[in-house]
Amino acid sequence: MAAALLLLLVPPVGLLAALAFLARPRAARVPLKGRHVLITGGSSGIGLAMATAAAREGARVSILARNLARLEEARAAIQRESGRGDVGVHAADVRDADAVARALREAGPVDVLVCNHGVFVPQELERQDMEEIKWMVDINLMGTFHLIKAALPAMKARTRETRLPGSIAIMSSQAGQVGVYGYTAYSASKFALRGLGEALQHEVIMDNIHVSLIFPPDTETPGFEEEQKRRPELTNIIAASSGGMKANDVAKKALDGIKSGKFIVPCNFDGAMLAIATAGLSPQSSPVMAFLEVIGAGLMRFVALCFQWNWFSTIESYYAKNKKRE
Repeated sequence: MAAALLLLLVPPVGLLAALAFLARPRAARVPLKGRHVLITGGSSGIGLAMATAAAREGARVSILARNLARLEEARAAIQRESGRGDVGVHAADVRDADAVARALREAGPVDVLVCNHGVFVPQELERQDMEEIKWMVDINLMGTFHLIKAALPAMKARTRETRLPGSIAIMSSQAGQVGVYGYTAYSASKFALRGLGEALQHEVIMDNIHVSLIFPPDTETPGFEEEQKRRPELTNIIAASSGGMKANDVAKKALDGIKSGKFIVPCNFDGAMLAIATAGLSPQSSPVMAFLEVIGAGLMRFVALCFQWNWFSTIESYYAKNKKRE
């Protein structure tokens, strides 16, 4: 009996051993205490929650957003909550590469860059204005390019100087893992961030910089409240099946992922399942997570097909009901 049990353990233990060898990049701890953390979209929502939590952990925090008055209010809130006086504020539009470069020079070398800015206007593609689509892509995608491009030279110098790992964290969305009705333009801008992150990790790993992609669900922020006013009815029906989160909870998950050097950072159970289902060729530093991805891939594909069946059935039913009303 004991021999049979040992034989059963050989395949999973062997797989884990192989994955421990294969998992790349190697796991790293990214400290925050005493380091410079710059967060965009830091005047409200997830960004403000992350900035406050990082400051509490002893980081020197800088926040960047467009509205200087709101930035000053956010600075006061961070100082009040963390007891730190060294909170930097920088007003810039991430669509403006020159303004971003100036802000980064003013802020000084960054150890942890969090690209948390983002906008979202849900609408069917046929009905959405091209200027609105371009606006989303310019902020969500091009703004991220502008920030990383401006921050990278000094970040590389910092990791050489301090011999500590740096981090570039990119705030995507669960809509950057799976497309949903009404999210065509938004999903495109968020899916693109994954390609950016995967390729960038190859380019910066030898500089001891770790890339993290964060995938929050619907989150209770001022931006989400505005988004709900524009959501198509069918989008609300489909999205109702996924659970939302509070900004503070997302911030904690995001910072934990950054400090662990994780490439994929899910924020809830649904996100963890999505991470396994969409793992693909993404980097993975944890042999245990790699094991779950390998073992769970087939099952998660079946579950994904069930979700797609439900969504397509919902769409068909919705249009059938509306046709009867006409």
